[in-house]
Amino acid sequence: MINYRFRLTLLVLLGLQATAFPQKLPTSDELNSLMLKSWSQIEDYEVDIKLALNIPGFRMPTRNVHYLYKAPDKSKVEVKGFAIVPKQGIQPFFTFLKDSLSLTPVADTTINGRPVFEILLEDTFMNQAGQVGFYIDQMTGSIYQAWAINEGKRFFNLESEYLEENGIALPATTNIQMIFPPDFKNIQRLGKRPTEMKAFEQSMNDEWLEGSINIQFSNYKVNQGIPDYRFEDEATDKIQE
Repeated sequence: MINYRFRLTLLVLLGLQATAFPQKLPTSDELNSLMLKSWSQIEDYEVDIKLALNIPGFRMPTRNVHYLYKAPDKSKVEVKGFAIVPKQGIQPFFTFLKDSLSLTPVADTTINGRPVFEILLEDTFMNQAGQVGFYIDQMTGSIYQAWAINEGKRFFNLESEYLEENGIALPATTNIQMIFPPDFKNIQRLGKRPTEMKAFEQSMNDEWLEGSINIQFSNYKVNQGIPDYRFEDEATDKIQE
């Protein structure tokens, strides 16, 4: 009986010790290196993108886009018609690292069973204090979720799923949900006929407006050697900085 009690006490003490000393969170430099883990393995890639945009005041049919990238800074979008495509392609948060923003994790948690680091940043939106947060996969550095909060309202929410190709994590889908302040609807005044303005004025209210962006990635070709001449022709379609 004494031996049993001793073992039980030892197990309790070990459990308390593990709780008292949680896993050490990475430094900002270590976190930046983690987020660059997959990106640093990419010399070039091309991918097909299906882009569906639903934002108040903007009209753009679903577009099929072919996107090309070659390190360190060559990129090109091929699309028929007008399309708004992030210039950084498949790495939407890469600009944080390029600007040398200090990222410090605040928590070690899990999302859908995968270990992630939680990052929170203070920022300013619409002249009001706000917060940006995202979850980073502890193994691949991929960003699974990101959000922005202003006045207690989450007005931006991003969720991504990833696939792996030759040990490189690549986005498969990205869904973005947004809400816009009521006065954002004023942008819809552009192009309205005088006969339409009365009905438009009556539609104005204090409700926030919902919008979304859905991006699907397929047919990746990674590190297969894209020749420079494929970037020589100037893209005539819109690339959003």
